[in-house]
Amino acid sequence: MDFDDLDLSAQAEEGAVLELRHPVTDETLTGDKDGKPLTITLLGADSATFKRAVNDIQQALSTRKKVTPAEQERNTVNALARATVGWSNNWTWGGKPFEFSAENCRKLYAERSWVRSQVDEFIADRARFFKTA
Repeated sequence: MDFDDLDLSAQAEEGAVLELRHPVTDETLTGDKDGKPLTITLLGADSATFKRAVNDIQQALSTRKKVTPAEQERNTVNALARATVGWSNNWTWGGKPFEFSAENCRKLYAERSWVRSQVDEFIADRARFFKTA
């Protein structure tokens, strides 16, 4: 076995596409106008980008004795936002286009915990990022 064939960091940095699912029915969510799936392109937990995000948070918290649940949630939101590299162009929020941006990622993950859960589970699944030769 050649361990170069198991470079999960490099493959996780390439990203993979999550099709967002309804939080109750588990149906694929689609855009209102085009009917195409709502997708989010994510880096894996083994990617250098995500690892840096987690490390940055840990360093910032290393001098603190206590972290509140609200701060923990905010840190999770920020780390997942850094692992998000895009989403499909058919999103709306409040009847208006909801374009991809770091700010909108944080809004989505902070205000829709069910989306955050899907993203968190997706990036932690190494199989989604591992491509065999």
